[in-house]
Amino acid sequence: MAERRADLELVEELRELGRRLETPAPDMTHAVRARLAQPPTASTRFAAVPRRWLVAAAAVVVALAIALVPPSRAAVAHAVTGLLRFAGVEVRQGQPSPAVSPSPLPSLRSAGLDEARRRARFTVGVPARLGIPDDVQIADPAPDGAPRVVSLLYRGGTVRLDEFDGRLDVAFMKTAVTKQWVDVHGVPGLWFPTPHGVTYVDRRGVTHEETSRLAGSTLIWSDGTVTYRLEGALSLDEATGIAISVY
Repeated sequence: MAERRADLELVEELRELGRRLETPAPDMTHAVRARLAQPPTASTRFAAVPRRWLVAAAAVVVALAIALVPPSRAAVAHAVTGLLRFAGVEVRQGQPSPAVSPSPLPSLRSAGLDEARRRARFTVGVPARLGIPDDVQIADPAPDGAPRVVSLLYRGGTVRLDEFDGRLDVAFMKTAVTKQWVDVHGVPGLWFPTPHGVTYVDRRGVTHEETSRLAGSTLIWSDGTVTYRLEGALSLDEATGIAISVY
């Protein structure tokens, strides 16, 4: 359903782009009469096609490319609106502006790995490359106690793996200048090699600006149900190795 909703939103964005491209035509009466008096050629036949048809055709081609290749869907959406959504993460182009003293995620608390797995409505994975986490944190619980985000902390908290249900609406907002698509064991991922802003969006869709902070290099990927966000002083190769070891 989330994928379908994203597709519909993009169609509306493309339609809006088409409307923006249409402009009032000036009075071309004399030019049109002169052109009609000339024998038709391939170029004049093409020129006679209404501009709105060309815009619509271009939108269809773009929509087909988007539907066939998921990374292209996000990339085109970014080109049209400056906004990219991928696996429950929203990315905006620009310079980050984190809070002076960032706050933790809502209702954040430590929990045992077994408790986190028992309470979460999604499968909590552990990267074999890193082993048992130093600490497990759960945040933004539902009334029944099910956490929206489970975080595994390693290396004294300098490396963290956030996990949440990727079928839900946006959970994190990022503001970044540099990012790139990467392959994570056959699935698309997003790599942020430089520090960037990250802000939490709770289960009601409320953006918590007070949680805005600078994040280190980050890899985001999804297995189709769970979204993973791996952050820390890691190279792309190391981050990818950790990602493919999650079980």
